Amino acid sequence: DEQHDDKITNEETEDDFLLKRIKRRTTMMMPLLRSSLRVVIASSSSFNSSVSSPKTPKIRLMTSEKTLDTKEEKIFTTKIIVLGTNHTSSSDAEKVTRIIEDEKPDVVVVELDFERLNSNSNSYKIGGKDFMNAVKSGIAIKQDPIVLLGDVKAKEIPAMLLSKATSVENVVPERVFGGLAYFLESFKDTFGVAPTASVLTITLACALVDNNFVELFVLLYGVSVVSDVLLKDRDDVLAENVLKGVDIAKRLRKKELLSKQFTFYSSPSSDDAFLDEEKDTAIEESQLPVFTLKRPFESRDEIRRLNLFEPRWLRMLDEIAKRNEGSLVGAKLGVVLAQNRLYTPENFNDEDDDNKNIDNQTEKKRVARIVFDPFVQRAKVVDAKESTRPVTGARKVEVFIALDSEANDDFVGEFREAPGQRGYMLASPKKLADERVDGTSSSKTSSEEEEEEEESKIKCVVVCGKLHVRGVVSRLQQGGNMNNSRSGSS
Repeated sequence: DEQHDDKITNEETEDDFLLKRIKRRTTMMMPLLRSSLRVVIASSSSFNSSVSSPKTPKIRLMTSEKTLDTKEEKIFTTKIIVLGTNHTSSSDAEKVTRIIEDEKPDVVVVELDFERLNSNSNSYKIGGKDFMNAVKSGIAIKQDPIVLLGDVKAKEIPAMLLSKATSVENVVPERVFGGLAYFLESFKDTFGVAPTASVLTITLACALVDNNFVELFVLLYGVSVVSDVLLKDRDDVLAENVLKGVDIAKRLRKKELLSKQFTFYSSPSSDDAFLDEEKDTAIEESQLPVFTLKRPFESRDEIRRLNLFEPRWLRMLDEIAKRNEGSLVGAKLGVVLAQNRLYTPENFNDEDDDNKNIDNQTEKKRVARIVFDPFVQRAKVVDAKESTRPVTGARKVEVFIALDSEANDDFVGEFREAPGQRGYMLASPKKLADERVDGTSSSKTSSEEEEEEEESKIKCVVVCGKLHVRGVVSRLQQGGNMNNSRSGSS
């Protein structure tokens, strides 16, 4: 700048001067721009071997064979399809349905959380039908479907952004440019090299014209923070949940887990209805009411706090209190570890749901699809506090439970739904089947061998936004570094 006169001459207007200035500074920055483009193009060519054309749906196929840590040393072949979609595209939504119906996967992982799935907004009328189709198709293709909501909770994202933005560790060039590079790679993989280069060029040109590099750094830092939270961190969570879903499918095949599906009343006003219908279906004392935990007890001394307000859990509390002479404190229950839980309205798969908001319907029943560990631990209530919810005034119970130190008879259970569609499970000790002791064995038929070979294949379809495809695939390719999969397969 010191080598050029930045004053407006008498012969030129202010616009002429501005154009001259932009041209001169752009010329000075051409070596930098060319260098940046070389980096973008080089990284593009190294990644394009596994990427489809930007004009086609983003689909990645991954297969791997890993030997499981079991006595049988059974080999599972895993096929993971990552399908990137445009949330406002009806054609992409139709492709999601078609691919899931064609592949018939064991697991469907969707870039959703429970709150977004059950949102009472009208967002799915204008976008997000791809995700809804993924959930609907996933629960329709198999008798015991595994549909895993694999995204972070939407309500946690603002706190994540604030935490990342205010962290001193992130205000360093390495972190800032690392976040930008991640965003540009994801953007390039979705929209191509040319649009990405255009964004980069325009940004640099604007910075040169304004001559304000402090504002530029603040802008780049903001983009880096948003990229880290909305892309990078969520890619980590999505990939971990994909591996978790594959592991759940394998453990179901090995009969280490159980899958149960049942319908229950979700409204407190429906209590009288199911009691009238099920007067003769009292729960037997030998059947233990069971609560499904998100995470296991860390020790037998841990006290777990449960904030319960759903009608089904309140019904369960009333049942165990009745068994304990009307008192919750000291009441006994069972706990199992849930690996995956999905709750949807009973009419979720109705064809006319596309034309109306599901949660605005007069819904009284929901369907639970739960995959869980069948090992039942006996627990007891150590304290309980009754209260009401602030807005609705509905009943709420704060319960503190601990593993029952007096009971030494934890068991592998047989499970059934509580009668009257109450919404929780009952467990009793499983009766062991008589084992063959004659020592005879029979050779496998060809059809049995084919069935066994088919059972060794695990298919997983991942449905996410196009900007997440690159990050999810790269993490799955590094599957050995992810610890959520018991078998270590990716």
